[in-house]
Amino acid sequence: MEFKVNLALFKATEDSLKARYGDKYDPSKKYPQYNGTMEVTQMDIVKMVNYLQKAEPKVTDYHSEGAVTVRASAYINTSKSGLQYLSINLEPDYKTLKAIEEKESGVSQEWKSSPKVPAAEDSGEDFIPF
Repeated sequence: MEFKVNLALFKATEDSLKARYGDKYDPSKKYPQYNGTMEVTQMDIVKMVNYLQKAEPKVTDYHSEGAVTVRASAYINTSKSGLQYLSINLEPDYKTLKAIEEKESGVSQEWKSSPKVPAAEDSGEDFIPF
């Protein structure tokens, strides 16, 4: 279920905006200062959707209906043509991923911390603890 999606953002210039918008480019309008692309492999699509579907959304101050956390990390890189860009990686949140794995394995944190051994009288049979 681990995925890694990369997004590359380049600083927008008048020339790059003209190339992107063509005849629709209007110099009097405000455009994003950075733009780019995100390429997602077929397998990462499956893994990311699986993660988002299985994660338990958490209510936050920003999202009262609940939201799933996806971690982002960014690096400043230089393209082969010499342009600097921001490379952003999107990955599962570690705690969210572990919660999904525990839920799927049927093992709760409570059980891990204090395993209970049934008493012999509870089972109605002789109890031998080995």
